[in-house]
Amino acid sequence: MGYVVKVDNKGRIKLPKGLDEASSVIIIDAGTFFVGIPVPKDPLAKTSGIIKTDLNVRELKELAEKEAEKDALERYQRRQHADRK
Repeated sequence: MGYVVKVDNKGRIKLPKGLDEASSVIIIDAGTFFVGIPVPKDPLAKTSGIIKTDLNVRELKELAEKEAEKDALERYQRRQHADRK
C-alpha cells in the first residue's frame, strides 16, 4: 500500500496512521524519490512469529555460523581458482 504525505518547510513528514507505531524509518534514496521502511518500536516482538522453527537461539546461532564458515571457504576457494588462471 502506498501513501502520499506532505513535507513541511523543515523537510519533515508525518507518518500515516498505522505506521505511526514506528520508532524510526529507514530511508532509501532511489534517485528522484525515496522509499521509507518503518522500523517498529520493538522489532523482535513484531517479527517473532515470521519464521517457524523448533530450534532455540543457540542452535540457530550455531547453524548461522556454520553456514557463514562454509560460504567464506567457498569464496576463498573460488578466488584461489580465479587467481591461478
